[in-house]
Amino acid sequence: MYIETPKAMGQMANAPLAFVLAQVRFSEQSSEFTHRLQHLLDQLEPGRFMPAQPQPIQRFTFDPSAENPMPTPLEVGFAYHLVRKDAQVMVRVAPDSLTLAVTDYENSTKFRELWFPMVGCLGAAKLSGPVQRLGLRYVDFILPTGNRIPEDYVVAPWSLQDFPKLPGAKDRPSLHVSLQEIEFDQGRMRLQFHRGYGKPMLPMDLGGMLQPQLGREHNGLSAIIDTDRWIEGSWSHDDLAIAQSFISMHSDVGNVFKAMMSPHAKTEWEHEQTEGFVQAAPIALSKGETA
Repeated sequence: MYIETPKAMGQMANAPLAFVLAQVRFSEQSSEFTHRLQHLLDQLEPGRFMPAQPQPIQRFTFDPSAENPMPTPLEVGFAYHLVRKDAQVMVRVAPDSLTLAVTDYENSTKFRELWFPMVGCLGAAKLSGPVQRLGLRYVDFILPTGNRIPEDYVVAPWSLQDFPKLPGAKDRPSLHVSLQEIEFDQGRMRLQFHRGYGKPMLPMDLGGMLQPQLGREHNGLSAIIDTDRWIEGSWSHDDLAIAQSFISMHSDVGNVFKAMMSPHAKTEWEHEQTEGFVQAAPIALSKGETA
């Protein structure tokens, strides 16, 4: 479903936010668990999701001793995609993970109000074994306005403003890709910045997820900020530390994003707004428990 004029995501009036994903991972479960969880999630917002669509899960084997070694795909089960009828929210239920992806994001509190009850369904679906990994990912599309370029919106080292013009080159690089992996007290963050030309797209590993709507045509220079934060550990399905970890990860993502923003970006993106990230409110993981 194409949305002609999507509203800005997040609290900033001109936010570059395009896509948000949250995930919990666990040891591989039975097909019965996958079906139970898919059914439970469908009941959270009855009538708002389209019928679940099974997607085959493939793994690849590789025999280097073969005469013409080629990866061989093997189907090892199915994941189920529940897409909301407005095509802006998708839940993926797999034997080893539960994922929520959205292109409709009001603020972090509203996002958690949608996500935490889904995590709370793991117990009713009879998850065996602990949750092993928590992940939160934000993707921002920088679409410069007027005569602006991506460097006007970020600070060094992501900005190429001070990059020297190389001998014989016509201009500074038109393509710039950087990747940093950063350690935190708990977990890590992978921060990627892509500066290129034309309509920005989601990273390849997010293929098959929702497609963000730009709201306007864009054929000039653009950039993508991909912030992937995760924590590995061991949690029971109803552990309140899961909620606290997601709140903490969101704070980390927000602080890193703000540290990347140039003074011009703050002026253009925060116009008519005073706060880009919302203070966390208590959210129930299950009845009678809050975080």
